Amino acid sequence: MLEAHGMSVEMSKQDNHTLWLTIKIYGDIAYDDFREMEQQLEQALEDMDSPRIKALVDMIDFNGWEAKALWEDIQFTRKHGDEFSKLAIVGVDLREKLMAMVVDWFLLSSQVQYFEHLQDARAWLEQDEP
Repeated sequence: MLEAHGMSVEMSKQDNHTLWLTIKIYGDIAYDDFREMEQQLEQALEDMDSPRIKALVDMIDFNGWEAKALWEDIQFTRKHGDEFSKLAIVGVDLREKLMAMVVDWFLLSSQVQYFEHLQDARAWLEQDEP
């Protein structure tokens, strides 16, 4: 049985091409948590023209993955990975830093950075892309 867990998700459209996504993860990610976020994101992307996502993932209180949620994330990344222009992962230990490196390998058309402080991650996301 999972302890307290969940994901809070905020989305805002900057224009018809850019979606800002902020995800805060706490505890273990359960399949249902991930599917809910995935459905919200897919609904937001439906009416966008060539969407580009700028995402901040706060993993400071992250513990781990339910196996089914991890598999769903892998499939989600294969489907939507090219839509991410910038992904900032914020964490507090080596596990999150390694995760950022692995994600960077899969999101070839995206910029992925690891940060230890939320304000640094937000500042980087707001910078213009090259």
